[in-house]
Amino acid sequence: MDQAELTLAADCFGYGRWDAPYWFIGPEQGQAPWENNSLIARFEAFCKLNIEGLSDCQSFHAEIQETRWHRGVPPAALQPTWKFLILLLKEFLNEPADDTSRRAYQRDHWGRSNGDTCVIELSGLPATSFKIARNRELFRQRRLQFIHRKMAACRPTFVVIYGRSQLMHWKTFWKDNAVPVHDSGNITTLPFTTIAFAPQPTAPGSGNQYWVNLGRTLRRECSRT
Repeated sequence: MDQAELTLAADCFGYGRWDAPYWFIGPEQGQAPWENNSLIARFEAFCKLNIEGLSDCQSFHAEIQETRWHRGVPPAALQPTWKFLILLLKEFLNEPADDTSRRAYQRDHWGRSNGDTCVIELSGLPATSFKIARNRELFRQRRLQFIHRKMAACRPTFVVIYGRSQLMHWKTFWKDNAVPVHDSGNITTLPFTTIAFAPQPTAPGSGNQYWVNLGRTLRRECSRT
């Protein structure tokens, strides 16, 4: 592994702030095809913006010259994964969730260093798809431990872990470390937060209503604690 790959794999977790109340954990960041699977621009942006493994989402994308998600004119495009996660959050908060509202939230608040969301990844290596060869296992246990420790310290209101491949990794980690968990359907309750496991938002069959329903479920579950 070269320095860029090593640094991102070990230390790059995503966007936002650790003490945000709403967490979203994906399997890995996506990459635009025009990046040609290069890690250099993202490595340089991360080195410039990194605070405890996190960057400001808007600033990071400005650094890598990805303008689609945060522009004002023409209106920002809804990012294919984020738009469903923002829909869930808006439903949880009982706020308007139309496209205009979601675009505004994505542009100004999603994964911001002064915002309410922590938007992170289990793997620090981005790729255009899972078919791209990346060493996703090298730092997995270390990253699970680090994220779990931050979760326990910051006690977010909820955590959404999406991508079916993550379920086994987290369940095994908690079992191996004797973390008490209570499972009820796709909701897992830990002593310090409520976790929802969900499919990859772009997976077939995972439409708007699924995320609306999950937002309602989380609102109900979190109101009990």
